[in-house]
Amino acid sequence: MLRALRARDGWRRGERFPALTLRWENFRADAPIDVATIIDPHLYGFRLAMAMLTHPAWPIPPWGFLQVRSRMLLHRQGGSDLRGTLASAVCGWRVLEKGVEVDLRTQLSDGEGCAWESVVTYYSRGQFGSGEDHGEEQGASRVSPKIGPDCKDVARWITDGTQRWRYASWTGDYNGLHQWDWYARRLGFEGATAHPQRIVRQCLAHVAHPVRGPQQLDLWLRGPVRYGAAVTLREEQQGNKAGVIFSLTPDSSARPALIGSWRPL
Repeated sequence: MLRALRARDGWRRGERFPALTLRWENFRADAPIDVATIIDPHLYGFRLAMAMLTHPAWPIPPWGFLQVRSRMLLHRQGGSDLRGTLASAVCGWRVLEKGVEVDLRTQLSDGEGCAWESVVTYYSRGQFGSGEDHGEEQGASRVSPKIGPDCKDVARWITDGTQRWRYASWTGDYNGLHQWDWYARRLGFEGATAHPQRIVRQCLAHVAHPVRGPQQLDLWLRGPVRYGAAVTLREEQQGNKAGVIFSLTPDSSARPALIGSWRPL
């Protein structure tokens, strides 16, 4: 995280994002897991993404980047032992009218091949010149599913605000926005906000019709969820065992903070 304080040269028109590929050999989750879910490699391996965003060659300060959407593929159902080799690389980017999007592809491989992979899209607001792009969009669609009238409330809970530093040690993200209410309020938030991975894991634990076996999870992050917030999970089951669409909405908001599509792969 100290590398995040390094001065950046900034984005120059016509430049490309560095062709970085970072590998984490002998990765093993350092936290107890009952059964590894599709979000866990992203949760515990987020340190690799932090290493990418804070790398000296990364042209834009990491503080301005937000996860906006992601696609995760679980090729084999894991048990309680999450280990292997993690590799992450920039696989595409797009200059938009009001910002830039960057896609990071991460794969977890073991002795049997690729067990899990993701494409996570990060967005940074700003002016970066005329529109241009590199690489195909391989992650989740820019347009999220619509939350229809058939969505039903399936769970309500209060988001857990304990073990904040422990989660930071797992993810490598020590941003004060996730730690201190006073710091978050100075930035215009109601209070400290939870890591998105932590909120998604809670949603998957409460979904009434969980997906088993090889699976795909697409996520659209629409806003923060603060610790101690009352939230409602809504779910709509898709026909022919096509999975579920779900949304999570804080009671203090009229719009979902998170939308997900979870289906068999």
